[in-house]
Order: sequence, then structure tokens, then C-alpha cells
Amino acid sequence: MALQRRPCIAILFAQAIIATFDAASGLRYTVGGSVWSIPPHPDFYYNWSSSHTFYIGDVLVFDFEYEFFNAIQVPRLDYESCTALNPIRILTRSPALAILIHEGVNYYICNISNYCDLGLRFSVVVHKFYYSTGHSPTPSPLPPLPPSSPPVAPTLSPYPAPEPSQAGWTDVSQPSVPNNSPVAPNAGRRKGLRANSGGTVVGLAFALCLGTLFVLL
Repeated sequence: MALQRRPCIAILFAQAIIATFDAASGLRYTVGGSVWSIPPHPDFYYNWSSSHTFYIGDVLVFDFEYEFFNAIQVPRLDYESCTALNPIRILTRSPALAILIHEGVNYYICNISNYCDLGLRFSVVVHKFYYSTGHSPTPSPLPPLPPSSPPVAPTLSPYPAPEPSQAGWTDVSQPSVPNNSPVAPNAGRRKGLRANSGGTVVGLAFALCLGTLFVLL
């Protein structure tokens, strides 16, 4: 059952591709402005293609007598040598439609007899932009800037990190107290209490002595 569905899926997929190209508003160009035939001079088709700007989605229409002519898309080397050793697309039925789907330079020739040497060949430069409401010139995008190393954010530390000690612990030293530092208030208070208590004992002893002398006298 799955094998029977595969051809149907392939047909639907092909129809979707065709519908996509039909829906695109690419412009149609009749090659040479008339029939695809031996030109009046070798530069005829070259001058024709140079006078147009082509975009992906545009269509080339080859109108020729298929009994005597054909149209073949070939790579550059075959185009320059007027051979079709490595054909990309062969068009043998007229009118033949060639949809421009690849960006860059496309080459077309007729490889029957010596027609290619007589000038029955041309190339088109295809740009990658096409528009739904017709073509309009668009400036080329600027080339990207060369890659640069990402900026390194500076690390801000509010306090300098302490150096580790030999034992692996962080040595947090307490500030040393100078020798001439003032005495703590509690310590001074304790010394005052000792001095007062000593004076009190001496006063009591002196009073006892005076009292004893007063009794004896």
C-alpha cells in the first residue's frame, strides 16, 4: 500500500513545484526578440542578452523549428568550444521554456551543424532576487565585516583578593595594635577602683591608731 502511494506523492510534489513557478511573477523573455535561428551577425544574441537584466524566476522562451534547431544549456567550457559534451538541459520542443533557477551565468547553444559557430549561442547573468510586482533595482548588500575577537568584559573587583598561605588557607591578618595605643576604658576603671580601695584601708588604719591613743590617754 505504501509503495502505491509513493508515485502519487511524487506527482503531487511535482505539481506543487510547477504551481510554485507558475505563481511566481517572473518575466518572460522571447530569446532574441523573435525566433531562435541563425542570427544576422555573430553578436546578435549576445547584444540581446546584454540589454536585459535577468532574475531567478524569469523564463526564457525559445521559439524555433524543432526539425532544424534545438537549444541546450551547457557549462562554460562547452559554450566556448561550441560543443554539448556535458549538457545540463536539452530543449527540443518549441516553444521551449527555460526557467532561470540558478544564480550566476547560464549558457545556451544550438549544437546542430555549425550554427553555434555562426552565433546561435548566448549567455545570461541571473541575479538572485525576483519580485512579485515586477523587477526593481535593489542595491547589493554590503560585504560582511571581517570576524573580530569578541570583546572581553572587564572584571571589576571591589577588594583585592588575598593571597593564599602555604597551608592552603586564606591568611586574614588582624591589624596590629601599636604600643602607645590608649588603654581600654574598662581597664582604667579597674585601676581606679584598686587605688580607691587602697586609700580607704590606709584611712581606716590611721583612724584606729588615733582612737587607741585617745583611749590610752
